Amino acid sequence: MNAFDIIEREIRKYPKTVIIGHIQPDGDCIGSSLGLKYLIKDNWDVEATVINQKIDRLSFLGCWDEAGSASYENTFVIQVDNSTRERSAAPAFIKAPAILKIDHHIVTDSYGNWNIEEQLSSCCQIIASHAIEKGLKISKQAAAALYTGMVTDTGRFSYTGVDGKTLAVASRLLETGFDMPAIISLLSRRDMNSVEYTKYCYENMKISKGGVVWLYVKQEIIDRFGLTPDKVSSALDTLRDIEDHPVFVLFADLEGKIRVEFRSDRIKIVDAAVKFGGGGHECACGARLESAGQIQAVIEELEKYVPSRRSEAEKAAWMRKS
Repeated sequence: MNAFDIIEREIRKYPKTVIIGHIQPDGDCIGSSLGLKYLIKDNWDVEATVINQKIDRLSFLGCWDEAGSASYENTFVIQVDNSTRERSAAPAFIKAPAILKIDHHIVTDSYGNWNIEEQLSSCCQIIASHAIEKGLKISKQAAAALYTGMVTDTGRFSYTGVDGKTLAVASRLLETGFDMPAIISLLSRRDMNSVEYTKYCYENMKISKGGVVWLYVKQEIIDRFGLTPDKVSSALDTLRDIEDHPVFVLFADLEGKIRVEFRSDRIKIVDAAVKFGGGGHECACGARLESAGQIQAVIEELEKYVPSRRSEAEKAAWMRKS
């Protein structure tokens, strides 16, 4: 099933098309929603509305609206990069008569009338590959947005899940002629608050007795450095740098709860996230805690996945991957 077969049919049936991302958006969320908007405009001359939360560092890709009190009656909704309905940037979308879900996470909630659920490296890869398969026109603007989502969600094509198909799609997007070096330059820029935050992360991260690298970013630190949710997550790049410690986790006070971001180097840890009510990818997943009192339990659960705590056969298998 090609996503654009559904889109082409449904945008003709409904007077309004709305593309929605998830709360605390990242590059893949913004890139997939705007990239899809441009593809629809370029190929069918339909102006879709995009709804996402604010994230200034990606505003160079285009404009979008924030969720208000809009009604979704008589609306075709496309929900991108969002595994569960609860994490939508506009939860009222579920009342829409026609919902298309396009997502690349482990399937936990097939909430759409149609569900394109492919566990690829990014949602942008799904959208771009379906557009290529259908022979759609891909403008520089659409390609730039989709490429940005791919490059940010794959750690610049370095994470688990990147394969030849990923790079082939990226190559096809580059053929449109958008300014790739300019995008990489924009993504790489950091203000002094971000630099100071990185220093804080190095000085305050901890390693548990069982070998898990972890950091808890409290609200006072978020306020001190003026951090947005995506900038809080930049600490993960610091935690992943520690040699011989392939399991790491970031805790942060966000939106009244503690957001947990689980990461690993090629070790399946998603079951740990699921145990705490979360989910995601095998090696990159998340959850939310009600209180800081649960942090130690998360760390102890993750320690079960550290190679040094495993059998000799399991450790040998992990080392062969390295």
